[in-house]
Amino acid sequence: MSSTVVTFVSVVSIAAFMVVAQLSRARGVARRGETLARSRGLAHYVAYFFFVPYVVIAARRGPELDIPEALRWVGLVLVVAGIAFSLWAIATLGRHYDLELEIHRDHELVRTGPYRFVRHPVYTGLGLHFAGACLATGNLLLIAGTLLLTYPALYLRAKTEERLLRERFGATYDDYARRVGMLVPLL
Repeated sequence: MSSTVVTFVSVVSIAAFMVVAQLSRARGVARRGETLARSRGLAHYVAYFFFVPYVVIAARRGPELDIPEALRWVGLVLVVAGIAFSLWAIATLGRHYDLELEIHRDHELVRTGPYRFVRHPVYTGLGLHFAGACLATGNLLLIAGTLLLTYPALYLRAKTEERLLRERFGATYDDYARRVGMLVPLL
């Protein structure tokens, strides 16, 4: 598999994610109540830097491991499957989806669709997507960035969101959290 194919699929899949996410956000903002709580700080700004790994992929910066062809294909499948899982989560959230970490007056706790398996499926899907990109490219800079920056950033956002949801839904959210893993099913 050529690096051009990997670059194309990786960049097109995240571009599709970003377009759908922005359209979903715009639609949701128009359909929901006023904001009651909003998180700021580092977790808030993480979403604005998701393009950085794609600069690494497209520019082909950094050394690359010699990954067997079969594993590169597995990586490419994860690239697409991760985005598909995230988009399913966004569609399930409907009017509650936003890049901002917010709670609204009419906020509901969503426990259907992919939220039956993990509490933060958008981040889980993006995590799979990035793992796939690392596997498909073998790029050491991308692997290091994913392990040291991207995954901690996704975890930080999930933990910040958890705090907001616990403040809003209390024991109901605690019960949900006991039954459903945060980012990985059954954990």
